[in-house]
Amino acid sequence: MLEKIWESAWGKWGLAAGLLVAMPGGRKMVRSVLKEVVKVGLVASESIKDVVAEIKEEAEDVVAEIKAERAQTEPALKHVHKAGDK
Repeated sequence: MLEKIWESAWGKWGLAAGLLVAMPGGRKMVRSVLKEVVKVGLVASESIKDVVAEIKEEAEDVVAEIKAERAQTEPALKHVHKAGDK
């Protein structure tokens, strides 16, 4: 397993990153790219959280509607069952 990690670290991207860091100004460039990648990840994460929150809110609304409908129909059904018991 460690061999695979070592190979990946020194593969195409690992070698390219190593060369960039070794170049003058390379660390700044790598840092800038890394910051942009993190920004994109944060934006995506926030968007997903918003979508999930909307879905959750919609589901809660549906559950509340069903409970309200049941509360209205159950007393009528209980009355029908009691009348049939006589």
